[in-house]
Amino acid sequence: MPKPLRALTLRWTGTGVVCHEALLRIMKDIPFEFCASLSPKHNPYPNLNDESQPWFNTSDARNGIYPGDQASLMPLDEALIESMRDCEALFMYMMMRGEYARNIPYPERKHRYLKHLRFWNDFIERNRITILLSSTLPHEMPDHLIYALCKVKGIRTVFTHATPIRDTAFLQENIEESAVQIRDAYEALRGTDASGLSLSPKLEEYFAKQTSPKGTAAMVFPEKPISVLIRFHRRILSTKGAFMHWITSLWSAVAWSHRIHKFLSLRTQRLLRQYYDQHAVKPDLQKPYIYFPLQYQPECSTCPMAGAFVDQDISIHVLSKTAPNDVLIYVKEHPRQRKVGTLGRTLQFYRDLVAMPNVRLVAHETDTFDLREHCAAVATGTGTAGLEAIFRGKPVILFGHVFYQYGPAVFQVKTHSDCEHAMKEIFHNTVKPSSMEARRFLKAVENTRVHGSVTDLYYLNESDLTIEQSTGAFEAMLRKHLSALPA
Repeated sequence: MPKPLRALTLRWTGTGVVCHEALLRIMKDIPFEFCASLSPKHNPYPNLNDESQPWFNTSDARNGIYPGDQASLMPLDEALIESMRDCEALFMYMMMRGEYARNIPYPERKHRYLKHLRFWNDFIERNRITILLSSTLPHEMPDHLIYALCKVKGIRTVFTHATPIRDTAFLQENIEESAVQIRDAYEALRGTDASGLSLSPKLEEYFAKQTSPKGTAAMVFPEKPISVLIRFHRRILSTKGAFMHWITSLWSAVAWSHRIHKFLSLRTQRLLRQYYDQHAVKPDLQKPYIYFPLQYQPECSTCPMAGAFVDQDISIHVLSKTAPNDVLIYVKEHPRQRKVGTLGRTLQFYRDLVAMPNVRLVAHETDTFDLREHCAAVATGTGTAGLEAIFRGKPVILFGHVFYQYGPAVFQVKTHSDCEHAMKEIFHNTVKPSSMEARRFLKAVENTRVHGSVTDLYYLNESDLTIEQSTGAFEAMLRKHLSALPA
């Protein structure tokens, strides 16, 4: 009989019904004696008493609001603080998400970090947590800090991560290893006749679309931000009670500080677009080049998934220093960043790119599919462009951790020499993924995925499956993971 689990769940409820319902079913067979939750709302488990399932509101926790006497918590020590330095660095970056209407100075970030660390270290130790379950890849605070704490303490972590492939997610245990099960499944298929591999109808359709020159159309974002007047009408005049609240806020110094900050952000956005457009070029698609589509920031896809390469200019600098002399790096800004992304860019970011002799900013109206079709390779942190490149016979230089890192002709870069090796393989040995290799990889994805939409309501609304089908698929995969835990 396995020892009863003492779990901590992150965003397990409030992000859809699949995770909660699946765990309810699993609890009938796999014993849990404790199950705390950090989530937007509390959905209790009937087989546990109230003391065995404490709940923490995500909004309160994000702001460092915790119950109880904080002075009574276990003190932090040097060993723990030092072991969490990587997490601390990411925490400082993740706090950028809260700077839409105000600046958060370093002392405040540091204080918030230590408060989270002290509380969750005490909670995990005091309640003898044995497993962490997260409905998403831990990428906000305090979620990522809790994940990092569990890793330091040797506590098993299991989380789901959705992919750009519809109704396809993976259960993962480590952000850096990502969906490591794909690696083994892909190796098992190596040498098989890929033309004879059958795919599900939806994946067959996906394969056909991705291997065509135009692939799947990207989401279109408006070129310019919505005007202040239109936003005022939508948010204030069209929302019940909002106008009176706005009138009251006219006497608030804090509210005016936020308004000024937002106004300056709009000005910054305009200056960023102007600088980019002044220095962008029309690309020569006949020259050899590496295509680097910038990812939107701040977002999970770079922090924490890109790890040390969360700053994309660092990745581009590595490419610039290792690319052959006649090869350019074409960099294109993410369309959403041009519209609303003041937090993830500065003028200096663009200046640094322009200063690299073989790097070119590409005009924003340039077709991303044309850039991909004519490039020698696609480089990215973890972007969807890398996945699409596999199906178009383009090698990928990858600076992060994502499920397709185990795909054909994907060169994962951690060091300068890694990138030198990738350049040699791509430009001298002409390594590239074949259509048959891409098909084997997609079959490996099919053999190891959670076939369903697990968390976000967006994915559930876009799903081709019923909620019951997604719940059943997730339950089966999670049950398999939990059943494999040591007794």
